[in-house]
Amino acid sequence: MRKSTKGKFMSSLRLTQRGRKDFLFAILLLLPTLYILLKTFVFPIAQSLVWSFFKYNLMDGSDVEFVGMRNFTQIFQLRDFWVSMWNTTYFTVFTVAMELILGFFSALLLNQMFRGQIFFRGMIIIPWALLTLVNGLMWNWIYQPGYGPLTVLLHNLHLLSPDSNPIWLTSPARIIAFASIADIWKTTPYMTLILLAGLQSLSPTLYEAAVIDGSGFWKKVWHITIPQLMPSIVVAVVLRIIAAFRVYDILTVFSSDPKTSVSYLTFNYAFRYFYLGRASAMAWISTLFILFFIVIYIRMLKKNGEIE
Repeated sequence: MRKSTKGKFMSSLRLTQRGRKDFLFAILLLLPTLYILLKTFVFPIAQSLVWSFFKYNLMDGSDVEFVGMRNFTQIFQLRDFWVSMWNTTYFTVFTVAMELILGFFSALLLNQMFRGQIFFRGMIIIPWALLTLVNGLMWNWIYQPGYGPLTVLLHNLHLLSPDSNPIWLTSPARIIAFASIADIWKTTPYMTLILLAGLQSLSPTLYEAAVIDGSGFWKKVWHITIPQLMPSIVVAVVLRIIAAFRVYDILTVFSSDPKTSVSYLTFNYAFRYFYLGRASAMAWISTLFILFFIVIYIRMLKKNGEIE
C-alpha cells in the first residue's frame, strides 16, 4: 500500500513536455519579481550586515576599513544609545500595556449583542486605518499651546486657570508620554480586533455553566475569558511589541531629538551623519532584539497548533 502511494506521488511529480514548458515559462515570468525582491530586500540586508563590520563614513573622506566588532562595542558604550533604548522600552511597555487593557475591554463590549454593533465594529477601525504620520500631525496639533484642543478643553472644563497656557511638549519625557497616547489611540483598535476574534471562538457553554454556578461578570472574566483568551493575548502582545519597538515616524512629528527611539537614532547616524558602519551595527542590534520576539511568536503559534 505504501509503495503504491509512493509510486503515485512520484508519477505525479513527473512533468510532461507541455508541463515542463509551462513550468519554465512561469519561472521566466517570475524572474523580474525575484530580481526586484533580491535587489530591494535581500541585498540591502546582506549589505548592511557587511557594513556593520567596517568603518564606513561617507562624510569624513576616510577609507573603508574592516574593524570587526568595534562598531558594536562602541555602540554599547554610547550614552545616546542607552538613552534611546530606555525611551524605546518605555514607549513599548507603556503603549502595549494600555492597548492590551483598552483593547480587551473594547473587545468585551463589541462582543455583546446590541443595536449598532456592526456599525461600531466598523467605526473602531478608522483610527487604525490612518497613516501614522497623519495621526502624529493630528495629535501634535491637539497638544499645541494656546489654540490646541487639549488646552481649550481643559480651559472649558475649568481644569486650567484662564491665564494658564502650558506647553505640553517641553521635555523628552513628556514627548514620549504624549506620543505614546497618540499611538495608543491609533493602535488600540488593532488589539481589539485580535481579541474580538478570539472571544468569538470561545464556547458559550462555559459561560452558561458559570451562570448556573452563580458567577458574576468579573468572575467569568477572570476564570473563563482570560484563560481561554490567553493564546490570542500572547500573539497580540508579541506582534505589538515588535511593531512598537520599531517606532520612528510618529516621534519625528513630536521631536527632532534622535534619542527618543533606537530607530530614530539609527536613522540619524545613517542619513544625517552618514556613519553607515555604525548605523548598520545599530540596526542589527535592534533586528536581533526583534528576532527574539519573532521566535517567541512562532513558538506560540506552534504551541497553539496553528502551524505544523
